[in-house]
Amino acid sequence: MGVIVNLLAIVAGSLVGTFIGHKFKKDLNELIMNCVGLFIIILGIKSTIGAGNDIRVLVFLIIGSIIGNIINIDKNITKFSKYLERKFVKDRESTFGKGLVISTILYCVGAMAIIGSIKSGLSKDNNILYIKSILDGVSAIIFSSIYGIGVMFSAFAVFIYQGIFYIFASELKGILTETAVKEIDYLGGIMILGIGVNILFKKEIKIANMLPAIFIPMIFPLICSLFSKIFNF
Repeated sequence: MGVIVNLLAIVAGSLVGTFIGHKFKKDLNELIMNCVGLFIIILGIKSTIGAGNDIRVLVFLIIGSIIGNIINIDKNITKFSKYLERKFVKDRESTFGKGLVISTILYCVGAMAIIGSIKSGLSKDNNILYIKSILDGVSAIIFSSIYGIGVMFSAFAVFIYQGIFYIFASELKGILTETAVKEIDYLGGIMILGIGVNILFKKEIKIANMLPAIFIPMIFPLICSLFSKIFNF
């Protein structure tokens, strides 16, 4: 239920923002985006403070980014967003793709998405996901007023992403250790910080290509366990 509520909150917020967004003046839009960019940067910094093993997280980030670059996630997301744009958006000058990419990464990568889904899977406690739904719904109003309807489609990516963590927590409880969650939180904070930099300073850091790094802390304990059994460590 927590995952479903999160999806509906983003859809509702996106629709509200899309329909009233034209009433916002350009200067106001820029001011709002600067506020959002600053806030996202602070969220990213908070997620990385006291997170633990810096070197290991850096290695995870580099390995994940290499994998993401080989797959070229950023390009594939852009291609998919352009397909959706051709299907659903008549205005070819829209920022549909950017809205989809930015909002998908922001809503998917973060402590609340991960920990909330895990708690829901482990104990059916949806409180964190309900709080995240409120935050996502409000931010969807802002993002969709600037980027348009593309923000709404991020809701389905959020549903799948958080659903995966819910299933992992339900079926593979022993794999998602406290250390793994902290490292995922740390990596998420770095990526959120990158999104804030992109928004505030108009940069083009390909955050999407870093996403595979999020999953490395999950499989790292399995790899260590496998090597331990093979070599009798």
